[in-house]
Amino acid sequence: MQEISLLNSVIGPVMRGPSSSHCAAPYMMAKLARELSCSNDEVLQKAIVWFDPRGSFAPVYQAQSSDENFAAGFAGAALTDADYRDILPRVSRGEGFQFLVEITELENNNHPNRVDLELMVVTADGTERSDLYAGASVGGGMFYIDAMNNEPVFLTGKTASVFVWGEGVGDLADDIAARLTVNGNMLLGTAIDPKYSRCEISLQALPDAKVIAVLRAQDGIDAVWFAEAAQYPVCATDDLFSTSDAVMGVAMEHGGSLAEAGLVLEARRLGLSHAATRDLFRERCELMLRVVAEGFDAKPEDNVMRFLTLRARKVRDANLPGGLGGAVLQDAIAGALSAMERDSNRGLVCAAPTAGSAGVVPGTLYGLIRHGIDLDGATDALQVMALVGAVFAARGTFAAECGGCSVETGASAAMAAAGVAQAFGGDPKQCFDAASMCLMNTLGLVCDPVGGDVEIPCHARNVAGVSHAFSSAMAILAGFDAVLGYDELVDQTVKIGAMMHPDLRCTARGGCAATKTALRMVEAVSHSPG
Repeated sequence: MQEISLLNSVIGPVMRGPSSSHCAAPYMMAKLARELSCSNDEVLQKAIVWFDPRGSFAPVYQAQSSDENFAAGFAGAALTDADYRDILPRVSRGEGFQFLVEITELENNNHPNRVDLELMVVTADGTERSDLYAGASVGGGMFYIDAMNNEPVFLTGKTASVFVWGEGVGDLADDIAARLTVNGNMLLGTAIDPKYSRCEISLQALPDAKVIAVLRAQDGIDAVWFAEAAQYPVCATDDLFSTSDAVMGVAMEHGGSLAEAGLVLEARRLGLSHAATRDLFRERCELMLRVVAEGFDAKPEDNVMRFLTLRARKVRDANLPGGLGGAVLQDAIAGALSAMERDSNRGLVCAAPTAGSAGVVPGTLYGLIRHGIDLDGATDALQVMALVGAVFAARGTFAAECGGCSVETGASAAMAAAGVAQAFGGDPKQCFDAASMCLMNTLGLVCDPVGGDVEIPCHARNVAGVSHAFSSAMAILAGFDAVLGYDELVDQTVKIGAMMHPDLRCTARGGCAATKTALRMVEAVSHSPG
């Protein structure tokens, strides 16, 4: 089974904050847990997040605004809410509900991004109840919840979910599923667990509230909990992206177009028409370009970065010597910085594939748009970027906590290189070869954010990623032979990432973060007023 979606997992999710692992997934996990625990008009009184001291959340959760995103998810806030950033201070004071973060050894700590959640609610009849959830963020905004009140589950937010408890409920599962799949709603799965007298129905969308109410009132039903999908619902779970050869085979079936292959496969994954899926890709492309524009318009007084000042507009408008770089690359670099400055200032951005690498793809698209590629061409390029990233995700991970920066800016540069090759007439093999060039040059790239903030060296690495993408595409289109296949290089990227010392994987304890200058900077901001 494979749930990787181009829009959900590779050029998404849309999010707030500097880290998809530490911001996007926490928001979605918390929102999903809240929806389940408050399915029957319960009122949330208290929410506690538990991090293991040995994990990656504990040292950086404040600097990377994990707490802010957990709090917003528990509050049921929308990402576009104007007061999104005000929620954490309010709930930390106990306004609305009480929110706490606790650092303690977790019983199950099999992943660096492991987290336990406790929600204390009051039911409609005044009874107090405590619900426990356990799960992990696995990179690029993807996550799973694998325990709910000590019952094993596996929730990824990729479908709407309805849990039904009751003696003999397994015998009723087919009837329950039929009731829930009215008006064209698609049934995506049914799971029965006799040990807990529980069945889970996975759907494209939740049915009308009246349908749920009728189910809840049925004889033999003890409880019904439900939650919407956290992203676009995944309607097909077959293996679509595990090898570049298979993806190129689909392209050959559709006129040799890798962009069309991306469209066809994502439409299949989401159960949508090609036209509807194309609209979603176009909207995502427009969103990325809007993020870049908003970054250029940002005012210095609104900057909340601890170490960096706003530089994107200055880079865009600089008059460089004529023989240095070129206008396309300068604009792309400036666009990448602009997106990262929005990212680090907690603006609405798109992980592509992660928040720490959220500048490379938008910056590349901005450079293309500014120099002769129209919106349709840029959308085609984005579909190719997403498809190349999906093969990476299928074979590896986007979590820097597991693979260092090679699985973030390394992966995003590979994606962008393929998109540039596509935009300038490259065939599917050339697109993947351009991506291969990027990966062979980022093997072993560490993740070492100064002070845990996604600023230094993250913004610089996004600049390098854009440059890497254009130079790799240029070399391949000019006739250079990458030799080594993309799939092999993804595998080696993951293998070498696993060999890295934990201090070099997003813990702010090694690399750039351990330089004397960085330590002085962190010390200075730690003791500054406010």
